[in-house]
Amino acid sequence: MKSNQLSSDRIMPGQKLKVWTVPFSIVVDKSQNLLMLKIKEEVFKTYVVATGLNNSTPVGHFKITNKLLNPTWFKAGAVVPAASPENILGTRWMGFNLPGYGIHGTTEPESLGQQVTQGCVRMLNSDVEELYVIVPAGTEVTVVD
Repeated sequence: MKSNQLSSDRIMPGQKLKVWTVPFSIVVDKSQNLLMLKIKEEVFKTYVVATGLNNSTPVGHFKITNKLLNPTWFKAGAVVPAASPENILGTRWMGFNLPGYGIHGTTEPESLGQQVTQGCVRMLNSDVEELYVIVPAGTEVTVVD
């Protein structure tokens, strides 16, 4: 909907829509706290993110395996519902094929641009909501130092 600037999820007959047919990929640069959304080898958009404290964001090649709206946070065995002010995951979760790691929103936007997370990649809620609509499960994510 966002790439087509639609205000509704209704599509009308004859309406022209943008449909992405080229696969996207994501590169997270921990040294700069940037997430780059790429089409082929070209950077399409760059986002400021927060990454892991003490180098806790793993480096490597991953895939997004699951996507959740208003995710529940499982903190040290406790269940923190999406509506709780203690839930730091924000409005979206895109989990990696490495359990416990992924890209999510935040309730602490002032932390962006820093290495402060428990290992995940943290984004502004508006940014992660945009990314969530663009990239499907299966999208490749590369994290570099």
